[in-house]
Amino acid sequence: DGRIYVADTANHRIQVFNPDGGYVSTWGSFGEAQGQFNEPWGVAVGTDGRVYVLDTWNHRVQEFSPEGQFQKSWGTFVSTDGQLGEPGVFWGPRGIAVDGKGNLLVTDTGNKRVQVFDPEGNFVTQFGGAGLEPGQFDEPVGVAVGPDGSVFVADTWNQRIQKFDANYTF
Repeated sequence: DGRIYVADTANHRIQVFNPDGGYVSTWGSFGEAQGQFNEPWGVAVGTDGRVYVLDTWNHRVQEFSPEGQFQKSWGTFVSTDGQLGEPGVFWGPRGIAVDGKGNLLVTDTGNKRVQVFDPEGNFVTQFGGAGLEPGQFDEPVGVAVGPDGSVFVADTWNQRIQKFDANYTF
């Protein structure tokens, strides 16, 4: 419906505005309980209107209704030492995007990978891993999906943007 969802990181909340920029609502507070946040960074709206928030330092994804009612969450803190494996765990996730199929792409920043989930939170695949080579990451923070399904990842400490095709191939 054109609403704008903003991760108000330092205030541990989500702010919602109408398409004209007028204030609609605020939800969330600091904490670890359902619907609370510890520095939310990323917000994405699914094709069905569900709102997904990356609760960065609680190391999880939280799902909400468009009005901010908590639905569910998944994830916990685990360091993979930059290796692929251990799906569904995070170390400081920061960027999230929704692809044309409704899948969620999440930058698992500290684990130096991107994880892909279906709209229900089920793990689909992952790509990246620690390194300097093409297709590897060092602190991926941002992710976007182009109209053709291409995936763009902001690879912070490698100081580059990397492009992957719709099958996550560099």
